[in-house]
Amino acid sequence: MFRKLRAVGSVTRKPQHPQRKLSLAWMLTVPFILQLSLAVGLVGYLSYRNGQQAIEDLTDQLIDGVGVQVEQKLNSYLSLPWLANQSNSDAVLRGAINLDLTRSPMATATPANMQREQYLWQQMQLFPTLSWISVGTETGDSLGIWRPDDQAKLQISISNQATQYFGSYYATNDQGLRTTQLKVEKPAFDPRTRPWYQAGVAAKQGVWTNIYAGFTPGTIFIAASQPLYNRTGKLLGVSAVDVSLSGIQKFLADNPVSPTGQVFLVEKSGLLVASSSQESPFRRLADQSPQRISALQSEMPIISSTTRFINQNLGGFQNNQRSQDFQFNNAGERYFGRMLSFSHKQGLDWSIVIVVPAADVMSKIQSSTNMTIWLCLLASGLVILVNSYLGRWLAKPIMDLSQASQDIVQGDFSYQPHPSHPNVHEISNLLASVGQMSQEIQASRQQLEEYSRSLEQQVICRTQALEAEISRRSTAEAALQQANQELAAIAYLDGLTQIANRRQFDDRLLQEWRRLQREKSPLSIVMCDVDYFKQFNDFYGHGGGDECLKSVAKAIEASARRAADLTARYGGEEFVVLLPNTPLTGAIAVAKLIQSAVKSLQIPHDQSAVSKYVTLSFGVSSIIPTQDSTPEKLLLRADRALYQAKQAGRNQIVVSSSSV
Repeated sequence: MFRKLRAVGSVTRKPQHPQRKLSLAWMLTVPFILQLSLAVGLVGYLSYRNGQQAIEDLTDQLIDGVGVQVEQKLNSYLSLPWLANQSNSDAVLRGAINLDLTRSPMATATPANMQREQYLWQQMQLFPTLSWISVGTETGDSLGIWRPDDQAKLQISISNQATQYFGSYYATNDQGLRTTQLKVEKPAFDPRTRPWYQAGVAAKQGVWTNIYAGFTPGTIFIAASQPLYNRTGKLLGVSAVDVSLSGIQKFLADNPVSPTGQVFLVEKSGLLVASSSQESPFRRLADQSPQRISALQSEMPIISSTTRFINQNLGGFQNNQRSQDFQFNNAGERYFGRMLSFSHKQGLDWSIVIVVPAADVMSKIQSSTNMTIWLCLLASGLVILVNSYLGRWLAKPIMDLSQASQDIVQGDFSYQPHPSHPNVHEISNLLASVGQMSQEIQASRQQLEEYSRSLEQQVICRTQALEAEISRRSTAEAALQQANQELAAIAYLDGLTQIANRRQFDDRLLQEWRRLQREKSPLSIVMCDVDYFKQFNDFYGHGGGDECLKSVAKAIEASARRAADLTARYGGEEFVVLLPNTPLTGAIAVAKLIQSAVKSLQIPHDQSAVSKYVTLSFGVSSIIPTQDSTPEKLLLRADRALYQAKQAGRNQIVVSSSSV
C-alpha cells in the first residue's frame, strides 16, 4: 500500500515541461459564440436567398398547381358522359334497351321496364359524378335517372301518355327497381323541346349542348347529347347525360388558388361557365326567364376586372389557343394571372383563367419572414440550452476527479476517472493523479471485452439455430396450408364443369336455410335438366356431351348474377341454382334468364324432339324456411316440378304448386 502511494507521489512531483494552458471559461464561451453565429448566419443566408425568388416562384407554383388540377378534373368530369352515351347507344342497337316508353309507369314488373330502368340505374351507379341520364323518344315520351345530390339515392323519372306527360318521380331500391312514387312535377314535360334533345337531333351525332337551366328550378346543366338510331338508320330518340355545373363550382371552391384569388371558366364568347366564387352563370332580370351572363357582368370585382383586361390587352377569349401569363393593376392592387385554353371532344372550347392578388403572395412571404425570425430565436435558445448543459456536464467530472485524486492518494482505487483534454489547465494536474491507475483499468477492460465477445458469439450461434428451426417449421406449415387449400378446392368443385359440385351445394343449402330461417326471408331453387341428353351423348359422343355440359354450366352460372347465388352440378346433366333472399317471382325470372342464355348458345341437337338446339327443362320451388320444413322438402318440390316439366313436353318452366 505504502509503495503504491509513494509511486503515485513520485509521479505528481515529476517536473513538468512548461506549456500554454487553455482556460476552461474560454473553452465554454468560444463554442457557444461559434454555434450561435453559425446558426443565425445560416438561417439569415437561406432567408435572403429564398426572399429573392419568393414572389415569382410562389405565384408560379400556385398557378401551375391549380391549373393542372383544374384541367385534370375537367377532363375526368367531362369524359364520363360520353362513355355513358356510347354504352346507351350500343345497348339500343343490340336490343338490350327497348325504347317503347308508352307503358304505364305502374307496370314495374314487366321485363322491358325493369331492364331499361335497371340498365340506366347501373350506369348512374358506375359514374357518380353524373346528375342525369335521360332518354327521350320521337313520340314525346321520356325516361330518366336523377341523382338529387351526392348523398341521396337515385330516382326514376318517367313521363308518357299514361302520366299525362307530367314528370312522375319514383324512389329506387338497391337493385335499381322502383319502390314508391315521390312526386308528380308539373307542367307537362316534352323532351323534344329540351335543349339536349334538339341539339342531338340537329347535329345527327354526339354533341355538347349549351349551358342551360334545368327543368327543375335552381338546377344548371351542360349535357352530352347522343342521337339514337336503329339498325336501319331511323331516329328513335336522344340519349343525354347531364353534368351539373355545381360539381365544377364546388371543386373550384374547394381548391382555391389563394385566400382571395379566383379561378373561373369562360366560353370563347365571354359567357361565364363557373367560378370558385360559386356565382351562378344565370341571372334573372325582372320577370324574364334566366339569362346567361358574361364574365364582364360578374358580381365579383376580380373576375370582371380580369375579363376587362383580357379583352383590352390580350384580344379577348376568342383567339386563346395557348397559355398566356399576364399582370395588371386595378384599384391600386397588383394581380398575377394566367389564361389557359381548354378543349374537349365534340366542340367544347373554354378558357381557364387563374388570378392571384399580389397581397395574397406577400402575405405568404410575410408569414415566411415571421417563421424565419422564430427559427432564429429557437436556434439561439437551443444553443444556449445546449451550452448550459455542457457547462454543467464539464463541471461535474472536474469536481469528481478532484475528489478522486484525493481518494487515490489515500489508497482508494475504486474510482474510474473520465479522460480529459491534456491542455485544459483546470484538469491537467488531476490526470497525473490517476495516471498510474490507467494500466489496471485497461487490463480489466480487455478482460471484459473478451468475455463479452465470447457471450456474443454464443448468442449468435443460438440465434442462428433458432432461425433455422423457425424457417423449417414455417416452410412445412406453408406446404401443409397449400395442400389443405388444394384439397378443399378439389372437394367442392365439379371436375368437368369447374362449378360447385353437389357436396358444396348441400353445405351451402344448409347454411342459407339456417340463416334465412332466422331472418324469415325467402329461399328459392331452380333445378334444370338438359333435354334428351342421352340421345345427344349417343349421337355426338361423350366428348361432345362434355363440351355441351361445360357450355350450359357457364351460361347458367352467368345468369345467376348475385354474389350470394350458387350454381352447382347436381348430377349427370342435371344442374341446380340456389337463390337466397329471392322470392318465387325472382326465381322464375332467373329461370327465364337461364333459358334465354342456353337458347342463345344454339348448340345443335339433331336428336331432340322439341328443338334443333339444346334446351333445358326447369323446376322452380321457393319457401320461407321454418322449423316445420326442411331443405329436403324444398329440393323434392323442385325435383317434382322438373319431372312435371319433362312430362309436359320439356323445354319449359314448371313452378312447384307447394311453393310459398
